[in-house]
Amino acid sequence: PPKTNQMEQAVNGLADMYNWEPGTQAKGHYAYDAVMGWGPEIQPVLAAHLTDETPTAIHDTAYNITPTVGDVCFLILLQITGRNWEDFTADGVYLSRQLPNPVFCVRWKDPGARKRVQARFLQLLPKK
Repeated sequence: PPKTNQMEQAVNGLADMYNWEPGTQAKGHYAYDAVMGWGPEIQPVLAAHLTDETPTAIHDTAYNITPTVGDVCFLILLQITGRNWEDFTADGVYLSRQLPNPVFCVRWKDPGARKRVQARFLQLLPKK
């Protein structure tokens, strides 16, 4: 299949992740490793999934929080682009500091925030 289809499959597989560690993220999980192995060419696919509100299998039982695929894509994009979440506060996203694991701390200020952050990331990504 074309590369885009393979990248889509890898990003869709992020929904099956059941663990995220602050230091190593989800290293060792097949979908995460596949996404991280693509290099810069997967960035537009990750950005396209910022609006994906499919829940992942990652769950904090104490606070009843389940991050979405879009939340995970945001954290991965920050890592692979070297950007800080603060670069996107004007677009409506922030990371709370209430829990030690950032995957549970991604917050979207309003319903349009995901689309604004997505548009901003797509502008910032290198053009082909």
